[in-house]
Amino acid sequence: MGWADPLIGMSPLPTRGSCMDTTLEGRRVLVVGASSGIGAAFAKAVAAAGGQVSVSARRSDRLEQLVAEMGTGHAVPGDATNPDDARTVAAAAAEAMGGLDLMLYVAGYGVLQPLVETDPETWVDVFRVNVVGANLAAAAALDHLDQDGIAAFVSSRTVEDGNPLFASYSATKAALDQCIRIWRYEHPDRRFVRVVMGNTAPTEFADHMRPERLGEALEAWQRRAIPGGMMDVDDVGRALAETFAVALDHPEIDKSEIKFDARTV
Repeated sequence: MGWADPLIGMSPLPTRGSCMDTTLEGRRVLVVGASSGIGAAFAKAVAAAGGQVSVSARRSDRLEQLVAEMGTGHAVPGDATNPDDARTVAAAAAEAMGGLDLMLYVAGYGVLQPLVETDPETWVDVFRVNVVGANLAAAAALDHLDQDGIAAFVSSRTVEDGNPLFASYSATKAALDQCIRIWRYEHPDRRFVRVVMGNTAPTEFADHMRPERLGEALEAWQRRAIPGGMMDVDDVGRALAETFAVALDHPEIDKSEIKFDARTV
């Protein structure tokens, strides 16, 4: 007696198109922290791929400039760390686009200081942007997010690296990572994605850091053999857009973590 093929008679999974024809056409995307850097690059890539995009940040002039450059989109200024602003931004973006398929929180703030020099005000400021703002944005977006939608957050490779002089930043990103896990437990019907980001340039992230302190940090990181390769911000924006296009096109797959880092040759 021969063996029967156990797959015969089983219904195949529904196909939603191969990655060759996956697109963001018509997808409704809110980018929080879009005035510069990765956020702006990602918004441009979404618009170029045919998606609808709403961009948010505190600097309204930068948002208007970005929308003009893209030739499409909606500028929704607001402070992500303010609960009222977070709700207003999510509601305005959803109204403008007819809902949300993706909310990406890119806003981030870091300070280069040894732990012994990090005062309470610095801890509060970094925590407010990297953790509080991210959670307020997710909570505000949830009511408008499509059932198969995604709430995504840019985290950092520094959580694993343990960069000297960067404790407040990496600690708050670790706190964000834990919040992302809890979002998944509390809302298992939705998708929450952690985006682990390596070094990216050019951005304005380090503009406020003192050059001598930045040099000190880079030397310390080099001694610990922490990779220092850089990714181009526009490449990252396009890669993120392509990755989320595939994820949105396949809601039956839970892609909970995405990692981007410079290639080592």
